[in-house]
Amino acid sequence: DVKGQDLAVFKIKNFINNFYNLSNPRKKNAIILHGPPGTGKTTLAYAAAIETNAEIFELNASDLRNKGKLQEILKPAIEQKSLTKNKKIILVDEVDGISAVERGGLPELLYLISLSKYPVIITANNIWDRKLNTLRIKCEMVQLKEIDYKTIKDILICILGKEKSFIDNKILTNISLKAKGDLRAAIND
Repeated sequence: DVKGQDLAVFKIKNFINNFYNLSNPRKKNAIILHGPPGTGKTTLAYAAAIETNAEIFELNASDLRNKGKLQEILKPAIEQKSLTKNKKIILVDEVDGISAVERGGLPELLYLISLSKYPVIITANNIWDRKLNTLRIKCEMVQLKEIDYKTIKDILICILGKEKSFIDNKILTNISLKAKGDLRAAIND
């Protein structure tokens, strides 16, 4: 159901499939999905987990600001097997929330990624911040683009159909245009 992000869907499928392919050794343990808010970064990570029948372990980077928190929360997640499924995906959401001033957060994240036996999906709105230089080098990068207003409008029409509701076509077009590529904002509106 992810719409308007065909290239990103293709790249994340390849990343996940290649991660578990022992005959094709992986080059990177993590992939960064970056782009504007509401373009489907977190949704795409969850869709990848559903498609691969993997457990998803989500962490918000703003809660993992320093080395101690990363060792306390992320390290066990990358070491422990899933209780219910054969596969697991680690999602580090909003990595641009990691503070540059707090001690050791980013170096520890990079270290833990290198140890991970599970694919790590990282999301960011602004991956181009200088503090994230080393992270960009160590991870595969996938940019999600703003979603075209026509795609947003089609999705809104689909939602309305499922809800057995109706909104005037001009209003839907207006909502889709004003969202400026942010599907979540359009749905909320």
